[in-house]
Amino acid sequence: MRKTLLIAAATLAAGVISSEAQVYSQNIVGYVNQPLAPGYNTIANPLDNSGGNSLTNLIPGIVTGAYDGSTIYLWAGTHYTSYFVDSTQGGLNDIGDNGNVASPIINPGQAYFFSANATNNVTFVGTVHVDAAATGTQVIGVTSNSWSGQSLLSSVLPVGGGINTVLGLPTSTGALDGSTIYVPIISGGGLHGFTGYFIDWANNGGTGICDIGDNGLVAEPVIPVNGGFFVNHSGSFSWVQSM
Repeated sequence: MRKTLLIAAATLAAGVISSEAQVYSQNIVGYVNQPLAPGYNTIANPLDNSGGNSLTNLIPGIVTGAYDGSTIYLWAGTHYTSYFVDSTQGGLNDIGDNGNVASPIINPGQAYFFSANATNNVTFVGTVHVDAAATGTQVIGVTSNSWSGQSLLSSVLPVGGGINTVLGLPTSTGALDGSTIYVPIISGGGLHGFTGYFIDWANNGGTGICDIGDNGLVAEPVIPVNGGFFVNHSGSFSWVQSM
């Protein structure tokens, strides 16, 4: 099983233990570098920022001019809320560039589209979001999010890999049977639709991930660190992750 983890400071130091004092910290502090290519990118917030998870805290360069001309699209369940980046008007503006607007809160686990005006690199700094302390062989601990309807998601933990076998999306338990997953197809700066998957674990077993026509199991999609994808589920479900 291949896992990708982009945390540079104290990557595996969920417990920094002194042999004498047995003192430890459950916080993992580090950073994640997210390259942005011109055009569309899927992006997420991989870490809890100490100043709060508002977009202007997560990407402070938005107010400096480094991202001027870029557009950000946040999925709101049935539509996108869009923002235009223009530092001459405060940084984050409405889509018509008519003036500064309030910065949205983007917590770990929520993905969005960033249409970049130029090549750039975002460095996220903060702590790995966990809801429960590590036990046994776990290094990071446990985190859990509940979702419903159509959601644009990312892994709460800053890892990349198979959507079920590594990221732990519950496609192999029956909890998501009848749901669909849509992974963005991005190349050459453009968004060229989505690759669709149908979840049917009850009839097919394995990861439960089938082609969109439910004709049988297919290879699970591999999601990169900070990558995003849609899940369309009629009810609510819990996505529990641990490492």
